Amino acid sequence: MKRHFKIVGFLSLALGFLGQSCDKDKLGLGEDPYAGGKPPLGVVFERLNRPLPGVRPNDVFEVPVRGLLRHEGSVEVFINEEKAQVVSLTDSTMEVRVPEKVASGGMKIKINDQIFFGPRVPIEGNVRVDTDYGVKNGFNSSVNDILPVSNGNEFWILGSFRDFENEASETVFRRNIHKINSLGHSIASSDDFNVQKGLDGVVNSMVQLPDGKYMIGGLFNSMETIKGVKPLEVDYRFELQHITRLSSTGHIDYTVQELINTTPERPENAYDTLPAFNAYLGAIFGRSFGGVTKLFATPDTGVVVVGNFSVHSRIDYTYSSRESKQMVHTMVNNIVRLKVDGRVDSAFGYNNAGANGTVADAIETNDGKIVVVGNFTRFNNVVANRIVAFNKDGTINTSFNIGSGADDQIFSITYNKTLDKIALAGRFTTFNGQAKPGVVLLNGDGTIDETFTLGDVEQRIPTYAYVMNNGRVLVAGGFNRYNGIHRSGMLILENNGEALQRYNNLGDFTGFINEVVETTSSLGYPALLIGGSFSSVDGKTARNLFKLEIRD
Repeated sequence: MKRHFKIVGFLSLALGFLGQSCDKDKLGLGEDPYAGGKPPLGVVFERLNRPLPGVRPNDVFEVPVRGLLRHEGSVEVFINEEKAQVVSLTDSTMEVRVPEKVASGGMKIKINDQIFFGPRVPIEGNVRVDTDYGVKNGFNSSVNDILPVSNGNEFWILGSFRDFENEASETVFRRNIHKINSLGHSIASSDDFNVQKGLDGVVNSMVQLPDGKYMIGGLFNSMETIKGVKPLEVDYRFELQHITRLSSTGHIDYTVQELINTTPERPENAYDTLPAFNAYLGAIFGRSFGGVTKLFATPDTGVVVVGNFSVHSRIDYTYSSRESKQMVHTMVNNIVRLKVDGRVDSAFGYNNAGANGTVADAIETNDGKIVVVGNFTRFNNVVANRIVAFNKDGTINTSFNIGSGADDQIFSITYNKTLDKIALAGRFTTFNGQAKPGVVLLNGDGTIDETFTLGDVEQRIPTYAYVMNNGRVLVAGGFNRYNGIHRSGMLILENNGEALQRYNNLGDFTGFINEVVETTSSLGYPALLIGGSFSSVDGKTARNLFKLEIRD
């Protein structure tokens, strides 16, 4: 039943109240909250969503905008926060001269204290996102590593993703490991390439061994096959811990091992299918999480492993059954060399105490040194301020001339084998006692490359640096200005640290770069294949992988 309310009396009271004087003091009203606001200036950008053509520094271009002529003399215009010159005004247009130093970005007009936002202005230069590259939707999560295949036309992509180009489905898998061709297209699964259902967890590193097989490491716990796909004809789940070996085509390298049969009436239970690489890496209570950060192949088809683990385990087949595996544990800390069967090579780094902090990254130099960086101050009970080098036998290389190292955390280390140059990026402000805020380049012997000095990033933190084959330096991080000019979070610097305009025309990059591979663009120019954790660059969608063309 509907409920009826008597509102006649209330309406009479309200009408009577409204009929009284509107004096605000009598009504008890306060000041008009909108009083004193600035009058509208009538400035309107026309065709705001229509993209402008590309321009270069000192070019004069026209912008359709109404309402400026009456404010002539008070109009200021900016492109990506850099002040531009107003050349002329009409009732419906404005001519603007592009600043000499500027990156692509939005236009804004300032009249006294009022701001009007206009279209994005694309600045042309020698650098552009390769829009002809086949990767359009990209990976749905971080790309951690890129490994070129020896033919140069294919790339293994490793990370924490579960989809690529929206291809994943109930029968198509893109789980943390995938292979693409030089055009950016998926390589179809076949007997020559199939990573089955992928990895359950994150893949951080992948290396090819001398026999053509691959070693992968990260933070994963299992890998599954697909029924009907060789080498196994049934679904099978391999239990792993952060490291395993794959065949040259991506199948898990497995073995059928004879074990104790606890059910003699079922002879088939005397055998189990297990990873051929009998090694598991983890951590003990109170230590770090146990993941693998980097892998380096050895000539004997083994591998040097760097990460935040503290225990190596292997299955003792003599005392194991299908139902219960007897594990043998060995203390290892942050760096270990494993033999082809997965056993610890005891001749490498004997009695290794490890780091007193976390390991972030590592590289191998041309002469075989393994250089490890992170947030530690001691390694194997030796002073090592965020960086340390190891010889081939696992001992610390005391001739690596890093002196006192870094005064704060190092996030990444990269190495150019052609130029024998190391690049470090991180939170540090000094390196070996010299002022080197955020980025420092080292020669192969650890000495500082005095030629390069990073400019002013206004106390923001660089997170990645890489020396390209042409000697220029790619730097990325949480900055948006360089030497007073508004730039993107990704710079291409000269070998002395100067940011030339023609190589720094891009805008709108935020995120993290994890890996860079030098390659060629769709048009055959030099290019960088860049993987990491980001969603766009220079106003274009770039989900965790894109190709950057760089013309000299």
